[in-house]
Amino acid sequence: MLSSRWVIKPGAWIGLAAVLALGVGIALCQPPPGPPPFELGRLLPPGLRQQLDLSDEQREKIEGLESYAKSKLEDILTPDQRKALESKAGRRRTTVAPQLPDKPGPAVVAGGALEVEGGNDGPKWSITGDVSEGGLGIASREGGLRGLRFPSGADSNGDGKKAGGARIVFRGVKKAGRWYSLKVRMLVQDGFKVAREDQPRLKVSFFKDEGKDSLDSISKSLASVIAADRIHLKDSGTNKNLGRATWRWVGFDFRTPFAEVDTIHVSLEYEGGLGEGTSAEAWVSDMEIMPLPDRTPAAATTARPIPARENLVSMGGRWHYDATGVSRVLPAKFDHSNADRLVYMTDKPETPFAGNMSAWLRRGFLDRLGNLVERDTLIPDAVTIEVSKGRLVIRSRNLPNHPTGVFPDSSQWLDANPNMIREQDHTWRIPLDPAPNPARMAMDATNSNRALPMGPIGFATNGVVFFNPFDHIANADAVWRLDRCCGHPGPGQEYHYHKYPVCLNTPWLDDGARHSPLIGFAFDGYPVYGPYEAAGVLAKDCETNPLNSFNLHDDPARGPHYHVTPGRYPHIIGGYWGKVEPQRRGGR
Repeated sequence: MLSSRWVIKPGAWIGLAAVLALGVGIALCQPPPGPPPFELGRLLPPGLRQQLDLSDEQREKIEGLESYAKSKLEDILTPDQRKALESKAGRRRTTVAPQLPDKPGPAVVAGGALEVEGGNDGPKWSITGDVSEGGLGIASREGGLRGLRFPSGADSNGDGKKAGGARIVFRGVKKAGRWYSLKVRMLVQDGFKVAREDQPRLKVSFFKDEGKDSLDSISKSLASVIAADRIHLKDSGTNKNLGRATWRWVGFDFRTPFAEVDTIHVSLEYEGGLGEGTSAEAWVSDMEIMPLPDRTPAAATTARPIPARENLVSMGGRWHYDATGVSRVLPAKFDHSNADRLVYMTDKPETPFAGNMSAWLRRGFLDRLGNLVERDTLIPDAVTIEVSKGRLVIRSRNLPNHPTGVFPDSSQWLDANPNMIREQDHTWRIPLDPAPNPARMAMDATNSNRALPMGPIGFATNGVVFFNPFDHIANADAVWRLDRCCGHPGPGQEYHYHKYPVCLNTPWLDDGARHSPLIGFAFDGYPVYGPYEAAGVLAKDCETNPLNSFNLHDDPARGPHYHVTPGRYPHIIGGYWGKVEPQRRGGR
């Protein structure tokens, strides 16, 4: 029955008939493989409602109209017709529920001779204050992650303070060396807030005599990184259910202060919580500590080791092979075992694929044959690279090596995306020495000139493809449809990014303290960098060397290169600056 606020005037019946037809058309055009479930009379899909950010009054009016439309359709259609319609439009793809790992706490990777306390039984964390181990977010949305939760708005242990910490112990330091790279993957919700400006802190403490004698410690405040992300990565187009929270890697490189150090304690701490509401937590899902080659000077620095120039074998363009300590003969293939020897030369040698060539085929994904995956499976060589005839040949399974949203989006948390993430079998070719295209063209505001094609336009260093800003809906910006790592699957079940994928695991942390690291390549062979041009300066705001309409500029150290532009069209690249390989479908 219609609300008393709704009166259908005689002249409005034609418009109502059109609305009814639209409702049926939308319902029948829903993609058959998955959610949302069919509802007779539904006029606006849930995702579109969310994008429109309807007021309570608008929502009430639409619900009233839908109720009326449903009653009219029930009068028009026979019971058998309604049953047939619901059967055809309501079909779902079989899925498996996300599953939390057997062992609590973040996943910990310790390289070299390092041994994590707890070993095969699972990393052993020492928890204090209000910090807890457990599920991160809602499994039906976040994918069943486990890790550490740091609540800034709750006194969980009742001690009158909103504070806490988590610590883990690593042994075998003498065997592993003096230099280390420490990283944690972290998500900081919008409402996370603390009183002190230097909180939270990531801390490393050094011990000798098997951890019995404390020697020294170093720490880094994460506050500036959190504050910068909330400003620089803000995107008004992001789905409102997500807020500004994204998964990202934070950390630092360090050197043990004394040769006697045999044990390291790594901790993350905070105090003076001021957060409010249900989104006032920081989450940690992964930790990685890797030995680095020893080098001088002895004083600790954030600079990573740079291979000697005489050990770099040129492969063409800015690409080199690091032959330090091994044969100078180019390997037949680069994979997870030697990715740190594939070097791209900028102002320093970078190893963009290191740590990015392995990935997990997750429970709930589809494998390459389209079979449903029911158990997480490690794919060591999810990305491999060969050098052939002046080209880099990249073979990729297109598997994200970071948290993703749950797809199909049956919870309708994002946009009710009906697609699944499927393992792919991609082969991409890019020139080692890219060349500008004299006939290049940048996209206009809606890409009506087709300067970039729909589908893949490049790839990130983890092998996952970049798409242009638009989704399958003509002229619709896809940013609002993406998960916390800025990706989602399309109708081809291919996970892809439409904007800066903050979650990428880059060897050089992108904390806004310097020029961003390389994060991928367009199909013309030119590199794509993160958002920063210099310390605290976003490339999109750089006035001394502004980006052009391709999201590209040039500098002596890097040559022509693209930058991602968070919150600003075209997000990744605006067109191909260079010539695209003939084997690649390309724009104009």
